[in-house]
Amino acid sequence: MVIPYLTENYGASRDPPEKQAPMCTVHSFPHNIDHCLTWARSEFEGLLEKTPAEVNACLSNPVEYATSMRNAADAQAKDNLERILKCLDRGKCETFQDCVTWARLRFEDYFVNRIKQLKFTFPEDAATSTGAPFWSAPKRFPHPLQFSAVDPSHLQFIMAASILRAATFDIPVPDLVKNPKMLAEAVEKVIVPDFQPKEDVKIATDEKATRSAGSVDNVAVINQLLLKLELCRNNLSSEFRMKPIQFEKG
Repeated sequence: MVIPYLTENYGASRDPPEKQAPMCTVHSFPHNIDHCLTWARSEFEGLLEKTPAEVNACLSNPVEYATSMRNAADAQAKDNLERILKCLDRGKCETFQDCVTWARLRFEDYFVNRIKQLKFTFPEDAATSTGAPFWSAPKRFPHPLQFSAVDPSHLQFIMAASILRAATFDIPVPDLVKNPKMLAEAVEKVIVPDFQPKEDVKIATDEKATRSAGSVDNVAVINQLLLKLELCRNNLSSEFRMKPIQFEKG
């Protein structure tokens, strides 16, 4: 029932904000499709939009950028510099085959290595500090994938990731991406390093945990990263820039 001048109109109130899943759940312990979609969107924006934008900011004004990183001296600054270095050093792509290599190694990192590390750190019979099973609902015990070039979903991941990576480096996309056989042959050329889980890896499980503040260690690491970044920058042309990609739902 609507009473004139008394009933509240629809625009007078707002829906409460949607509850966001903790980062540790999204990145390590997803248990529904929304978590997976949130993770995928986060990775897309981090790798294809935010990092290329950080690269460009660094290259456009290196002195100012270095100063801002030293002033911040926190985990976010360290993460930004590490991502920039990956783009300009080991992960720099100059050919489309480089992009295929990057995509194949991304697959291995996301769906194999991280899962193996997770299982190593928290075995199936792991228990919490109270003695309860660690892998109890809603957590789901994970299983690593085995890459197969004949699996359409695996090859589609490689195709999409390599095309997007090529776009950020302004690399032309060849016709081979339209041919599953030729793309599979390109993937088979990639050397995938063996992975061994590490003892000292810490995987966040605290849903309330936040990024650590600046520390002496961060300051030292950031200075080292900036030195490496300067060496990388000296090997680039002054015109080099990346092309950030904004996510579009359409």
